This record gives sequence, C-alpha cells and structure tokens, in this order.
Amino acid sequence: MKILLIESNLILASRVKNSLSGYDVRVGKDWQGEDVVFVNVEANPPEIIKELKEKGAKRVIAYCGHKNIGLIKKAQELGADLVVPNSKVVDAKSLPWENTEKER
Repeated sequence: MKILLIESNLILASRVKNSLSGYDVRVGKDWQGEDVVFVNVEANPPEIIKELKEKGAKRVIAYCGHKNIGLIKKAQELGADLVVPNSKVVDAKSLPWENTEKER
C-alpha cells in the first residue's frame, strides 16, 4: 500500500512515517495515485482534502491539534475520511484508516 504524507514539520513527519513502517510512505505535496493520504490541515489549507478527493484519492486522513474543533469540522465537511488529533497520528498504524473509504 502506498501512502502520501503531506507534512512540513520534519520531526512530526519522521514520527508518522516511522509509525507506518511496512508501508511505502512518501513525504510530499503532490498526489501520485497513492492509496492513502495523511495531511496536516494546520500546516496546509484544509481545501487540499477536497482537491485530493477530486483528483481520485480514495482515503484522506486529516490531522490537527485536538482543541482545533473548527478545523476538525471543516476537514470533515471537505471530505476527510477520518480526522484525528496530532497525538494519535504519531501512532498511525493503530488508527482505523484501512477501512475508512466512504460508500459512494
């Protein structure tokens, strides 16, 4: 399974990537057909979720600070399959993201 991680914080990117060991994880901003996209919506415009979905991304997992309720709601409205706090994304393998694709 290929995963795109959209994260500019090198420390957080490293922690998330390490938590996804065993998967083909690429850090970047351009979707190239990866199966799953993890995106930091505090460091990127949340509209990126809708753009990724329109391009064909099947699963988009958004994350941000747990107190940022407005951003969490915005990410959900824009089509994120799952929105989690930063504290949970660093253990990404334990999240229920492999079965998050919404019925169309």
